[in-house]
Amino acid sequence: MSERMNKYCAAFLLLLSGGGNAAQAQTAYSVSGRIEDPSMEGRKIYLSIYDNNRDIDSATVHNQSFRMKGVADAPYFVRLEPSDRKSYANFVLEDSVVIDYQAHKPSSGGKLTQKYLSFLQEMDSLRSATDSWRKNYKAQHPDATEAQYTQDFYKRYFHFYEKWIGQEGTNGVGEYVWRDAYIHFYHTGQMELLRMLRASLSPYLASLKFTRTAVDEKLAKWESTSPGKPFIDIEGITMDGNPTRLSQYIGKGRFVLVDFWASWCGPCRKESKEFLKPLWEKYKNGNTLTIVGIAVRDELEKTKKALVEENYSWPQILDAGTSPLDQYAITGIPHIMLLAPDGTILARNLRGMQIEKTIQEHINKNTQ
Repeated sequence: MSERMNKYCAAFLLLLSGGGNAAQAQTAYSVSGRIEDPSMEGRKIYLSIYDNNRDIDSATVHNQSFRMKGVADAPYFVRLEPSDRKSYANFVLEDSVVIDYQAHKPSSGGKLTQKYLSFLQEMDSLRSATDSWRKNYKAQHPDATEAQYTQDFYKRYFHFYEKWIGQEGTNGVGEYVWRDAYIHFYHTGQMELLRMLRASLSPYLASLKFTRTAVDEKLAKWESTSPGKPFIDIEGITMDGNPTRLSQYIGKGRFVLVDFWASWCGPCRKESKEFLKPLWEKYKNGNTLTIVGIAVRDELEKTKKALVEENYSWPQILDAGTSPLDQYAITGIPHIMLLAPDGTILARNLRGMQIEKTIQEHINKNTQ
């Protein structure tokens, strides 16, 4: 076999093994701590791998204390909890870990524990500096658009996560950082930044069940409904209870502004009042644009009441449930999306002044 082929085979086997020696080295561990909750006395607590919920050890709480010792396949990110799952502590598996169970984290341990605690501390500092960063940014970039501000704001977090994942990508610290990044970017709708981090993962982090299921599935749905892709139809009912669907508004020669909202969502109603109502008044009698509201994760009667209270007069698809959120990988509302007359997705997650600006840009392109 050639030297080149040997290298390819070695690389392939490395991927299959989950990331190489650094991720797969045997890890001797010892974990101890105190649990002062009287109801835990005499009960078992279980040590499980966070990624697959597999129990690897257990101990009985005696005199408010517990201790575990053993060998694991890798320095996993793990969870310690009783069988009822009502309390927990998360940490990275290694030797000499002491758990502060009330704080849900370790109080001391080896090098990985110190890195884990350092990450938590640095993240707290980054979040605490948000107000000062925002003030400085606006002073230095007085003409920045809302979109530019949002992009630069989340880039701070991206570079922070990127640094930590690059440094700790072969152990449980990196796994925790990656999970935290996913929660942060997914729930703020920053899917492109999430995709970029996903592309940079080590073989170990890429092999996690969490990555292959939760993250990759969400990214696949997001990419399939990103700008340039065709819309996915959504079904619901009208105010009168008749069946309706989004496709009824496609192919009519108009751009379609889709507003995913709910009666309980204050920002949704504020966005509609300040931006969608003026747009509706501007375009309702023309052939350029229509607006379609889609009520998601809402109770039908509450949706109807909100429509009357707010006097929304543009078309609505009610009782759509949660399916649209899943289909379009929407993580929060309001979520406003612009469709071309043929149903092609042109823009997503539009807010504020960006809505009309984006509409006008595409109208201008369409008339050239």
